[in-house]
Amino acid sequence: MGWVGGLALLGCAAPTTAIRQAPADIRGNAAVSGAAARPLVLGPIKLLHVNSDRRTEPKFSRVWSRDGARDCRNATPLAWDGETEVYIGKDELVCVTADRPSRISWHGRSVANEQPASQQASR
Repeated sequence: MGWVGGLALLGCAAPTTAIRQAPADIRGNAAVSGAAARPLVLGPIKLLHVNSDRRTEPKFSRVWSRDGARDCRNATPLAWDGETEVYIGKDELVCVTADRPSRISWHGRSVANEQPASQQASR
């Protein structure tokens, strides 16, 4: 086999280490004025919490985003308190409204390779 074959065998026996990256934290904000819904964030993402400048309680909705369009006019209400984690699927757009002009900031985590337990893939 010779020294070349020995090196090849040695290479096969070398330990391998899988590196797993932690999901990235993502932050953003939106200015809301009037009753018109404004885009907040496009999934996939796990929203962790939302903060407002305490002038008003924000209300959230979600809509399917086709071809990257960010149109909140036909969004459906999202029953979310803004304080617990919520999974936003791929191509879902979260919109926000407020009764008064307000600045809304959000904190989320990327979920590019993650799937929530409640949405198991079918086999």
